[in-house]
Amino acid sequence: MSKLSQSSIDFGLNFLKQNSSSQCDSTNVILSPLSVIIAYCMALDGAAGETEQQIKKVFNLDKINGQSEDISGLIKQVMNNRFFRLPTQESIRDSRSVFSLTDFGSYRIPATSRSSQEPILKFGNLLMANKDYKFQEAYVQSLKTNYFADAFNEDYKEGQKIVEKVNLWVSKNTKNKITSILDEPPSPVDVLFLVNTIYFEGKWLEPFPQHRTRDDIFNNSDGTKIKTKMMTLKFQDFNYVDRLDKQLKIVELPYVGNISMILILPTEDNNLKKVIDNLDSTELSSLMESMSMTNLDTLTIPKFKLEDKHELHNILPRMGMTRPFEMNAEFPRIIEEPRPLYITKSIQKAVIEVFEKGTIASAATVVGPMRTMASAPQRPLIEFIADRPFMFFIRDNKSGVNLFMGQLNNMTRQQFL
Repeated sequence: MSKLSQSSIDFGLNFLKQNSSSQCDSTNVILSPLSVIIAYCMALDGAAGETEQQIKKVFNLDKINGQSEDISGLIKQVMNNRFFRLPTQESIRDSRSVFSLTDFGSYRIPATSRSSQEPILKFGNLLMANKDYKFQEAYVQSLKTNYFADAFNEDYKEGQKIVEKVNLWVSKNTKNKITSILDEPPSPVDVLFLVNTIYFEGKWLEPFPQHRTRDDIFNNSDGTKIKTKMMTLKFQDFNYVDRLDKQLKIVELPYVGNISMILILPTEDNNLKKVIDNLDSTELSSLMESMSMTNLDTLTIPKFKLEDKHELHNILPRMGMTRPFEMNAEFPRIIEEPRPLYITKSIQKAVIEVFEKGTIASAATVVGPMRTMASAPQRPLIEFIADRPFMFFIRDNKSGVNLFMGQLNNMTRQQFL
């Protein structure tokens, strides 16, 4: 189990709590906690002082002993220990590399004997640098060694070309699920962008039969009802628990390759916001440990698609990370010039599609621009029917890291697949 497991769970839960406290309870959310953490850890490698401490605290990395270099090493371990690399030769046309490397951002999970189709988990990291600044060799080498990052020098006076190149890189690394992350050109005084992408494509170990997908009612959190496509499995064994004391049910739906989707469904007299408010990594681990293999008479979940955009430069300061976005931020280990750097903007876009055969999910997180001054025996019927708001997360079972997480409060035509 990776030391990043608790960090990814706690940050994701805190993010959902922040979202529900600042908005109405009826919002749908899809987020990649791991993508945000990786993107900001690339910035953390160049941070010091209060800036470094705030980044660690908000991502719950302050509980990990050691220096920032050790944290970046943990990220490398999560990727290296879980997946084997498939090097490719993709590059961005006309870009000048800060260093020369093969793209090691692509990872595949070996197929099990139950399926000939391999699920895909692909990471990408990018440093898009302004050629007018000299970058510290140790910082660039860390991104190369620990993050397998693509790194390019560009003329920021050609701002629209930067937008096109970053967006093309994101689109390629997410198989066109996210086609853009930048919407405006950088200023010639901007120094760099840091970008992370995660792409996941997994097949259910037990696919939902298409002939059992039916129109049924989903009960939205605002009290409305909508007819939508509901997928059903009958008489299958799943890791499951019905916690009457917590007023919730949990089920684990495995993909091929030791990755799972965990669904948390409040009971009918409970609500999703209350469940999220009472959860942390310790409580969630305890709940999951109470699960056991159970034959479910019926498991029904909606077929859905979620897309989301998070303005992290507005959300993270509310969670306690203010200094990185202020003009007195401390990033002394990135460029050679003794000038202060600070983050002016940060965005994550995420998308997930859940259907009969499996799931496709992708996220892109950008930090920047960073700117410088200048048939069974008789028993009770057991069912898991997600026809009302629920929470979900996609978990790497080996490292315990949450790749994606979210909540579905309302089904609308935007969520139909």
